[in-house]
Amino acid sequence: MKKFVLVLFLSFIAVNQICAQPSEKLTNSTILKMVKAKLSDDLIIGEINSSEVRFELSADSVNYLKKENVSSYVIQAMNVANERQTSSVAMESKSKIIPVEPEKPAVPAKQTLIQPVVIQVKDSTSNPKIKQSAVQTPIPIEKPKSELKTTEPVKLSDKESTITVNAMSYIIPVTDLISFFDTEFTSLSGIIQGWNQQIRNSIESVRQLKANIKEVDVRLMNKKNANTKGFDNEIVILNNQLTDYRVKYKLAKEGMLNDGMNITKKLKEMSNELDRSIGTKFSNVGDIVRSTNPDPSSEIAKPITITKQKIDTELINYISPVTEMLFFCQNENIVIKDIIVTWNEDVIAINKKDAELIKHLEPLKKELTNYQLNPKKNKKEISSLKKQCSELEKERKGLAQEMGKDSKELSKYLDVICKDVQGSVKERYADIINNITYLYQDNLTGF
Repeated sequence: MKKFVLVLFLSFIAVNQICAQPSEKLTNSTILKMVKAKLSDDLIIGEINSSEVRFELSADSVNYLKKENVSSYVIQAMNVANERQTSSVAMESKSKIIPVEPEKPAVPAKQTLIQPVVIQVKDSTSNPKIKQSAVQTPIPIEKPKSELKTTEPVKLSDKESTITVNAMSYIIPVTDLISFFDTEFTSLSGIIQGWNQQIRNSIESVRQLKANIKEVDVRLMNKKNANTKGFDNEIVILNNQLTDYRVKYKLAKEGMLNDGMNITKKLKEMSNELDRSIGTKFSNVGDIVRSTNPDPSSEIAKPITITKQKIDTELINYISPVTEMLFFCQNENIVIKDIIVTWNEDVIAINKKDAELIKHLEPLKKELTNYQLNPKKNKKEISSLKKQCSELEKERKGLAQEMGKDSKELSKYLDVICKDVQGSVKERYADIINNITYLYQDNLTGF
């Protein structure tokens, strides 16, 4: 007992000497001194969790720490402390600024003459304000002399699995964004399932080794306590077996920690890749929208179906935070659907106007053709009809120009949405990585 108290006292003195100045942050050098002083991992991790830190955890630095006998548990604690302190500094920085809540952007719209019926849905929910994206920061693009219409949003209920909408004219390219996020969903879902199986196998291996250790330990204790003789061959064999299981158990836990670090590293790469892909895809779609030559008389529509894909909620808890990005992809498709529906209303309204103009124009042209059979006799009538036809054609040309202007404004609006989506992706992936790092450190200590 006295020996234990002495060791504990010396450990306390060593920690105080190594961290003598509380104002100084813990560094890699401090940790190495603690390890060389033979302090336990629990003592070192406790000091890390209660101190300000400034660790260098590049690949080379981590390799050096391992070479100097710093355990994976301590390195993981250093990584968590670094991220925790970074988040704390960011929060302090934000607290010094009084945020101004920007207005949510409204999808610009024009006056319509008819109530469009282009959505085929199986579900109807009511929310009059859909003319805003899921983002909060973009600046709305205003259209002069236009009234903002309200449209009922269409959402996927628990019972309904699909929504079908029609896109027309310059809005058709926007449907590619729905296909893009569907592909991202499918790809990420497959990766998650692979990680889930890998982690389940690792956990089963660790639990089995722990059970083996307990079983051999009981047998060994019974053998030792059976008599006062020296250890026989059976006890020696059991001792070797126990040592072997303990080594394998430690390696299995360290392997799980390394798997967790590899997963977070992969998630960082996926975040950067998705950020680039979103920028490229939105830019390409915006370019096509802007360069489209709209035809007010065209009634060609492209149907696009949004499918509510299945999200596995029975995942092992280590990896469950990643499903946040699956919900993100589904929700982003609903936002894009709302954009398609809203801008499609303007196209339908212009189609209606153009159809009315054509309805008046065709009999005038037919009558003009008849009068032109005898131009000298019908000079006055021909002049009058030509003037009427010219005015109607001018109005039709104006509708085409209006659609061209709308397509450019939609392209600008997509640029605004793109920046916000990219920001949201980075924020969500950072949150996921933080949660997974915590789960690995917290749950593995329970094994």
